Amino acid sequence: MLTMCGVAQAQSSVTMYGIIDDGLTWTSNQGGHSAVQMQGSISQGNRWGFRGNEDLGGGTSAIFRLEGGFNGNTGALSQGGRLFGRLAYVGLSNTRYGTLTLGRQGEAIGDYIGVLSANGTLPGGILFPHPGDLDNNGIDFHLNNAVRYVTPTIAGFSGMASYSFGGVAGNMAQNSAKSFALQYVNGGLQLVGAYTAIDHPAQAVTEGVWTASNTVDGNYGLAAASYKVFGLGAAYTFGSLRLSADWTHTQFGDLDPTLGAKINGHVTFNIGEIVAAYMLTPTLQLGAAYSYTEGNVSATGQAPHYHEADASLDYYLSKSTDVYASATYMRAGGGAVADLAPVLAPSNSINQVALRLGIRKKF
Repeated sequence: MLTMCGVAQAQSSVTMYGIIDDGLTWTSNQGGHSAVQMQGSISQGNRWGFRGNEDLGGGTSAIFRLEGGFNGNTGALSQGGRLFGRLAYVGLSNTRYGTLTLGRQGEAIGDYIGVLSANGTLPGGILFPHPGDLDNNGIDFHLNNAVRYVTPTIAGFSGMASYSFGGVAGNMAQNSAKSFALQYVNGGLQLVGAYTAIDHPAQAVTEGVWTASNTVDGNYGLAAASYKVFGLGAAYTFGSLRLSADWTHTQFGDLDPTLGAKINGHVTFNIGEIVAAYMLTPTLQLGAAYSYTEGNVSATGQAPHYHEADASLDYYLSKSTDVYASATYMRAGGGAVADLAPVLAPSNSINQVALRLGIRKKF
């Protein structure tokens, strides 16, 4: 009887949620021609999902989350056609010891650095990415077979560590990934450091820069035997103004010409960005950002680089619905062409402009 009473008193809940974003995008140059496109998943990726929590007592809860992406204009699934391609995990959470989860999950750069960038802060979203989203700032890929631990917050500090099993018999390290983050929050101040490394990423991760030719990375992602990203970020909020800055260092290492690259060696990209968001009124936000990307191809000495400027206007019709306008401009150099975002075709020149009007609904 006592056991039955304990079970009856356990508290559990399941919540369904989602985001739908859609709008029109005009681009000055895609392959030599201007274009107008109806596009979704720009300000944030379209998604639907379920998250659940069961109170097990003693500060411990069983948790799960299932989240899938979709194309709002066609109804097709995103993330390579996966039903729950964004997130799919289960685990335990304790107020004293932290949270341990297993399944398909995010990595540190996208989850911790990306939220401080223009892509994660302003409604331009994926039209405001780091070039080619080489560092996964825009969360173009997730990690399969991942074990992830998030610490409780102690004196403002918290951390995350995850490991993705490669699944190759006899060699656990092959196609594996590891990711770490450390964060400090105190009032309006936020400081973050993050690192992700993936072995043979084209086999381990079939998303993002490893799914098709990328003008920015020159197919280096497909040909890399190793992929490493280190990032730092900071943000400070005072009153109606929020300022943030982030920097990432990305390396595609041990390039194999037989897999698509034109060279051996490695390719690196350093990206720095500053972002400002100001609430002009309780319902109107103004945003601006600037980023600079510098690349280096070790075998040839080539140094592609990119300047990008972003601006946005976001009006909140309610707490869950907003309409927005955004503008972004990229100028490339060092022999590169402008390639603003994964959702756009590259320009055939060093310049590219994208203008957008959109609406976003959360539920």
